[in-house]
Amino acid sequence: MGFVDSPPTDVGCPIPANTPHAVSVTLPTWDANVGYEEGQEWVASKMNSGYPRFYVHSSIQRLAKHLVDEYGAEGEDAYLFPSYEAAKRCRDFLRRYSSQGKNVPARIVQLTTPVDETDITNANVQAHIAIVFFPAEEAGVCKSYWQHSGEGISSRLAEFCLDRWCRDKCSTEESRFLEERYGRNLDLSFADEAKKALRRRIAGKLIESGQSNDGRAEVTDLSENDVYLYPCGMASIFHAHRATMAIRGADVKAVLYGFPYVDSHNILKKFGGGVHFYANGEPEDLDAIEELLEGGEKISLFFCEVPSNPLLKTPNFERIRALADKYDFPVVVDETVGNFLNVHILPYADVVVSSLTKLFSGDSNVMGGSLVLNPHGKYFQQYKKALEEQYEDNFWAEDAIYLERNSRDFAERNTKINHNTEAVAKLFHDSPLVKDVFYPPYNPSKEQYDKVKVPSGGYGGLFSVVFKDPEDGKAFFDTVNTAKGPSLGTNFTLTSPYVILAHYAELDVVEKYGVDRHLIRISVGLEDTEKLLNNFKKGLDAVANRHN
Repeated sequence: MGFVDSPPTDVGCPIPANTPHAVSVTLPTWDANVGYEEGQEWVASKMNSGYPRFYVHSSIQRLAKHLVDEYGAEGEDAYLFPSYEAAKRCRDFLRRYSSQGKNVPARIVQLTTPVDETDITNANVQAHIAIVFFPAEEAGVCKSYWQHSGEGISSRLAEFCLDRWCRDKCSTEESRFLEERYGRNLDLSFADEAKKALRRRIAGKLIESGQSNDGRAEVTDLSENDVYLYPCGMASIFHAHRATMAIRGADVKAVLYGFPYVDSHNILKKFGGGVHFYANGEPEDLDAIEELLEGGEKISLFFCEVPSNPLLKTPNFERIRALADKYDFPVVVDETVGNFLNVHILPYADVVVSSLTKLFSGDSNVMGGSLVLNPHGKYFQQYKKALEEQYEDNFWAEDAIYLERNSRDFAERNTKINHNTEAVAKLFHDSPLVKDVFYPPYNPSKEQYDKVKVPSGGYGGLFSVVFKDPEDGKAFFDTVNTAKGPSLGTNFTLTSPYVILAHYAELDVVEKYGVDRHLIRISVGLEDTEKLLNNFKKGLDAVANRHN
């Protein structure tokens, strides 16, 4: 892995470089991250890529423009979805949160791509999309739905549609792009086999993770039919919440335990009955939750992460399970950061969700998500029924094929990344420049992590650092020679001033929960361990030299 020696350094460059569907984007300095959040021109003008739920991919932008030109009215804009039902949910969200309320003019147009006999490989493959047209001034509301729900179309689906609808109508440059792109396209007829392989892989790894000789709970009869695939991890969380609302009622509040990824909170806050937020994720918060329940409050679900992002705390799942059994509520757990090769959560949860975009894929070039039902859970049959009624397979064929290929060596990569991360985290833990290292074995909740840790697993590939001097943190970030951008779980090391990117508009609020605005999150990759350590030592040495 030579990536550590030459990561992209230009603002707005995709990560990995020269990757048309890259999941991350280069923001190489602290100021560039602030500039991105503030929309400063010197950053915004160079953003040719971005994390897909926050930045609408150029292919999707081209397709939306084409469709607005073809079917839109004056003053309209559009967002694109892979099904009519998803488009309806966006329209409902717009009517709920628009300043115009239910009177906002919004309409949906459904289209299907034509058969193309000139496409030798995929002549009979057709794609279906639904377009939400709305007044252009309401674009921010629809963008929020796109970001929170993860239901927007993928960039590969947009390219397919452009090729079928726009090849002869696009500009010369766009036509050449499409011709070159689809001169080497995949055989999409393999998509169903790829999806089946993915579901089997996930179910198989979950069963393996539960098999141990120390008396821990197992889930041995998990079926591939209990695994549901989604276009991204956020969509799996969104649909877990939708299914729960169908079971528990749309007006019942959820409980969110621990400081979570930003859009998990947004889903619970903006959809359904709202949320009781226990942001610290400490044992006394479980006491408060039990007091709430003992007082007669009914909750729709209990949601948490393992470990949490970005503080890497691990909940007490034995106590959570006991509360769920006593007070009768489902437990939904996002195990993206831990991943199911390192932590075995399914026996404690009714639903486990994960972003397959991260370590499961590793290549940072495709999105995906999974939702897994615990076949032994009290709510199993109710979730099954809800998903039978709600589930749509909106995972685009080409994305599924890429994800299946990327994930074949998931287990081997996970072992290497666990090893690398322990070594790198220790380097920071031992540094006199560093105030805090947030990483499962260094956190007070280590005992809880170890209770759910897979015997052959590790502590994951993610940790966070806060320097004693905030200016040291900025200097380190600007100096260290890694890829720098959003996302995690990549095969290469990726560094980010996470709180600046995720919570820039609420820095004072999140600091009340122990989330320092100067926190740096490091996702460790597959590079040679010694090279990786030397690289980070150079970054720390450069910071130390500031004080000499």
